[in-house]
Amino acid sequence: MKLRGLTKGIGGSAIQSAAGVIAFYAHRMLSSKVTFVQNNPLAAPAAILALGHVLKSQSKLSPLGHALCGVSGYAGAQVFELRKASQATAAPATTQGFDDDTGALTPYSDIGALTQYTDIGDFGHAPSAGSSYENDAYSLGL
Repeated sequence: MKLRGLTKGIGGSAIQSAAGVIAFYAHRMLSSKVTFVQNNPLAAPAAILALGHVLKSQSKLSPLGHALCGVSGYAGAQVFELRKASQATAAPATTQGFDDDTGALTPYSDIGALTQYTDIGDFGHAPSAGSSYENDAYSLGL
């Protein structure tokens, strides 16, 4: 394969690449500064498609028109996916039904159901449900 065959048409590819970069930044600027585009996000990709279609018919700017048509499809799909992802947000978790709405699974007055406050740090008494270390300490006579 000859190197000359690979480099043929590189100018057209450079024009198409530059058109993609310019269209990206133009779409980004329009989406952030123009209220019509903010309210109708698919308007910018539609305008890019229309411009690309017009430019395709002119012989000198045909590569630019083809590039803009491709860019408009990419931008439209990106807008569609971003809108779909932003609409599919999960509902926040609530803590309704708990005492004082603290989010605790048990009220502070029932904490003794899990461990007795007198069992914390006390190894001299019989084992209780307070800690698994108490069983070892009790069997060792500590």
